[in-house]
Formats: sequence, C-alpha cells, structure tokens
Amino acid sequence: MSSRELGPEWVLARFISPTAGHQDEISELVVVARRLWPRIHALASREQPEKTSEEAVALASEVWEGVLQSVAKTIQRSNRKNWQIKNTEAYLFGTFQHRFNRALRKERRRREIMWRLPTGRELERFRQAHDSKALRDLEQSIQINEAVRSMDEWTRKVWAARLYGYSWREIALHLGLTEPQAKLRFRYAIGKLRARLGRAA
Repeated sequence: MSSRELGPEWVLARFISPTAGHQDEISELVVVARRLWPRIHALASREQPEKTSEEAVALASEVWEGVLQSVAKTIQRSNRKNWQIKNTEAYLFGTFQHRFNRALRKERRRREIMWRLPTGRELERFRQAHDSKALRDLEQSIQINEAVRSMDEWTRKVWAARLYGYSWREIALHLGLTEPQAKLRFRYAIGKLRARLGRAA
C-alpha cells in the first residue's frame, strides 16, 4: 500500500493488542492482506476503467477494510479449533471480489438514478420560481441527507454522536480507540465520501 493509504495494521488496530486473543491468526491476516493489496488495486482499476486510479481505489479500499474487519471479528469470536481456512489468501480475495461487485452494482444504480434527476436548465427554472434562500436551504438539506445515507454504519454513528454533542474523547472511549485514531478514521471516511459524492455530482 502506498503511504497515502491505510495499511492493514491500522484497519485492524483494535484487534492487535496484547490483551486480544488469536494474535497469530490476526498477524497472519495482516501479512496476507499486505500481500494481496496489489491484486485488489489491479482488480479495482480493471473493473472501473472510467475512473482515475485514485478514484478506483477509493471504493476498493472501503470494501477491503470491511472484509478485513469482518474476518478479524470472526477470528476473534471463534474457538481456535473452529477457525480453519486452508487458503487465507484465496478466501480473502474471493470475499473481497464478491463484496466489491455488489458495491459496484449499487454505485451504478445510484448513478442511473442521478441521470434521471432534473437537468440544470430545469433546476434553473425552479430556482427562479422560488425564493433563493429557501431553495439554498432545501438543496443543502438534500445534500446532507444524501451524504448521511451514503455513510457506512461506523461513520454514521460517529456523525450522529458529534451532532448530539458527544466529545471526541467520549466517542473514542465508546469505540475502544484513542481520540486521535477516532478523529483520523472519521476524517478519512468523510474524505472518501466527499470524493465519491463529488464524482456523482
């Protein structure tokens, strides 16, 4: 992974600690994830030829993080005797591919819906027919609702907690992270969301 992308150690930070169980399996997961990243990157670029490399990898990164965290949770919940995957690399890549294809279909459906929305000319007529301040408020409300709907569950929870006045320290404590980790992860998620919504606009 490049220095601008989060490594598997950061994604799996809460599973890597002296008190957490299954450290051998989690360590293997980190090694395999790092080894698989070039294949993930190549698949993301191949499946999204209309996007720049950075845009293509944004969605792939989000899906990949979800796969790693899901597998780490399964490892953590399982007894050692129940966790038996013969080929971790094939399992991780197959899981990623399945989830990534599902995410691509969802993104394509969203784009199709966007094509059906009114054109700029139609919106301009609407703008002239209504009070400009009310329209700005309406547009902002729609944008915020779209952004919140596009958030993953973790980001939505943090967003809601901040909206209701919880401090970063309280949020981090609840999530089992340090305050800088919680802020960094939230900013990273918002950055990816902003890039994704910017492309859809």
